[in-house]
Amino acid sequence: MKIQLTIDGKNYQADLTQQQSIAITLNLNERQPSHFGAPRATSLTLESEKFIGDTQRGGSCNVNQLTLIPHCNGTHTESVSHIVNEPMAVFDAIPQALFPSVLISIKPLLASQIDEQYIPCFDAENLVITKAQLEKKLSFFSDEQLTGLVIRTIPNLTEKRQACYDENNYPVYLTNDAMQYLCSRKVQHLMVDFPSVDKMYDEGKLSNHRIFWQVEADKKSMNENTLKYKTITEMIFAADQLKDGFYLCNLQVSQIATDALPSRPILVPLESTNI
Repeated sequence: MKIQLTIDGKNYQADLTQQQSIAITLNLNERQPSHFGAPRATSLTLESEKFIGDTQRGGSCNVNQLTLIPHCNGTHTESVSHIVNEPMAVFDAIPQALFPSVLISIKPLLASQIDEQYIPCFDAENLVITKAQLEKKLSFFSDEQLTGLVIRTIPNLTEKRQACYDENNYPVYLTNDAMQYLCSRKVQHLMVDFPSVDKMYDEGKLSNHRIFWQVEADKKSMNENTLKYKTITEMIFAADQLKDGFYLCNLQVSQIATDALPSRPILVPLESTNI
């Protein structure tokens, strides 16, 4: 099935048979990605004196109890409520589940080799994504095309799908200059293949999250400038067969009222039909 759409005054075609998920498959009770030393996501059979939810053990059907930490166990999307007291369900922060998006690939740089800023500070050996890199990659795209942005880091190792991020496998993050640039380009839905847009140990500042949603430093409440209808999706995996370029994104989350949920972003290539 193909659909026609107009973005920024230009006509495009999307072949829905070419869609591809960029979510990591979360295999419960098996090897899986994790962050911050969080326990892995698990599945347990629901049992009582009169019922067992396991057909292999004689039950009439399978009924499982799932335990997970969305922020740490695989691909997840979060709302501004991740950093403030006020509730903002993830599904409410996505007023349109279909939106234009750009996929780019970037090789992170050593923090010791760049001239950009981060609060509270860089560690010299940290790997970061800079404003200068983003400016170069995104110079070919309009703000209207950048409703969504997917950042794939190079090298794009398949091990990302099961990576455990800790002091021995310290994750990539963005400089504050990079995040400010993305806000100036009006990115509403940011998707990255690392576990946080902020430094793993950052004294609880979460400075990039605050820049993205416009929440004041060290505050835990929204203000009149806070941008509620924006999301951050972390720990995606964009396979190499997806080429850098322009896509239609379908950001899928469940209807559970919380600040973060496992999610399934789907990309469909967009082909220009303008002559």
